[in-house]
Amino acid sequence: MKLLIAVAVCLCTFSTVLAHPDDPKVRDHQPPFVGPSYRQDVDGPMDGGEMRGPGLFASKGVELKSWITLSDLATLTGQAQDNGNDCWGYTSPSGREYAIMGLFSGTAFVEVTTPGNAQYVGYIDGPNSLWRDIKTYQNYAYAVTEGGGGIQVISLANIDGATNRVVLANTVTTDGTLPTTASHNVIINEQSGFLYRCGGGNNGLRIYSLANPATPVFVGQWSDRYVHDCQVVNYTTGPFAGREIAICCSGFNGGQSQTGLDFLDVTDKQNIINLYPARVFWPNAGYSHQLWLSPDRNYAYVNDELDEGNFGINTRTIVVDTRFLLDNSFTAPSVASTFDAPSSAIGHNLYTLNNLVFEANYRSGLRIFCAENQTSPDEVAFFDTYPDDDAASFNGAWSNYPYFPSGTVIVSDLERGLFVLDVSKATHTLQIAYPLGHPQFIDPDGTTAIRASVQTSQCGTTSILPGSVTLYYDVGGGYVGVPMVNVGGSDYEAYIGASVCGTPVAFFVSAQNNEGDTFTNPAEGAANAFDPLAPTAT
Repeated sequence: MKLLIAVAVCLCTFSTVLAHPDDPKVRDHQPPFVGPSYRQDVDGPMDGGEMRGPGLFASKGVELKSWITLSDLATLTGQAQDNGNDCWGYTSPSGREYAIMGLFSGTAFVEVTTPGNAQYVGYIDGPNSLWRDIKTYQNYAYAVTEGGGGIQVISLANIDGATNRVVLANTVTTDGTLPTTASHNVIINEQSGFLYRCGGGNNGLRIYSLANPATPVFVGQWSDRYVHDCQVVNYTTGPFAGREIAICCSGFNGGQSQTGLDFLDVTDKQNIINLYPARVFWPNAGYSHQLWLSPDRNYAYVNDELDEGNFGINTRTIVVDTRFLLDNSFTAPSVASTFDAPSSAIGHNLYTLNNLVFEANYRSGLRIFCAENQTSPDEVAFFDTYPDDDAASFNGAWSNYPYFPSGTVIVSDLERGLFVLDVSKATHTLQIAYPLGHPQFIDPDGTTAIRASVQTSQCGTTSILPGSVTLYYDVGGGYVGVPMVNVGGSDYEAYIGASVCGTPVAFFVSAQNNEGDTFTNPAEGAANAFDPLAPTAT
């Protein structure tokens, strides 16, 4: 593997159309990472060089398969790419999988069918903008930006081919009585076949029929409030059976004032009804940014983009009870709870799949939560794309896409480009803890017991491999492994052997799951073992 020390340099002069005055993304802007891409199948383990060390990207339960850097994307596209932004995915009729990544100057397409050897396949140039968003419908991708340009309709019909794999098929600039070609986001309800442009200036929703997917036709709008993002779904049961519902992150003054959620019945595009005009708010609201429903639609998970920085809290996700859309016994939406990630990074874009929540949280990267308890999800895995820190600043992971049939997950990063990840171990993890703590001193006569609790992931079907829970200790002659004995429930116990008074001792605990994956506490095992001291005899 050819290794280069990366030096961050600015690829182009930073210039873009702002979504909001004094937008913090512009305030926190950093030059793109410059360095070679990484493909595991070609380059082998990421284990050499200053910027290729195994500790470059902290992770748990997630493996890096490919990383296409922003500087390489600039070279491949032939355009200066000052930043990355949103991402989405597309699976062709043949089953091949493609990452779609928004860039400063356009939209890039990367095949990830072989995750460890991701390959660039095409690019569509567009208006320069820090913000770009893409969604797919049938064999088309639709890209919008805050930089204007309307809706770019990109044909993916030949994406498996050898040449001209992506083609700009159309550009649509009709937008009713809301006179701007800018959009902040685009949402597609694949069930109904309608496209929704969100925001752009101070706009709400602009709605287009995709009856002819190559030519979106404007059919209606909702302009009561600004809409930053939304999810639009059809209900088949309950009080809204047969209705198309949009749940919107919205507010006045570009979303800055009275920020919260609106619930709209958009079935009749000429007569949109606000189902709950009082709206949904939450304590310490900063900016209602984006949401996604749980798969059963009982709850909406909402990220507030400004609450961490404004109120000095850890990454917070708001859980909104949406069962009034499914069950007549619930009369209105309400805030059910909140849950935090273990850092102060800003929450950004999230998606749900099965009982997992995938969050792209800027400087803390991709965080994966088990939502077996829907109102109190627990973090089970992560991949940190921003190595420096987890500060509440607008850098790092912008978005993610967890819906490839293979299970591959992609993450788009503002400064570092596209990450292709294997998250299969996220729900196959073992959690090792010390319910009685771990000792600072041990008895040199070999009577110090170590108690470890070993538990399986709440979201997985993994189990502990019998006989694999092991205490490793070093009393001066190298590590010795001692099987730990189950003493009830999830607790295991073993003793550290005799040592010489005053001699430092090191230990860690290891266990395997039924897939053969090894987990340790501390996570680095022997490289960062606990080091109690055998006291000097008196």
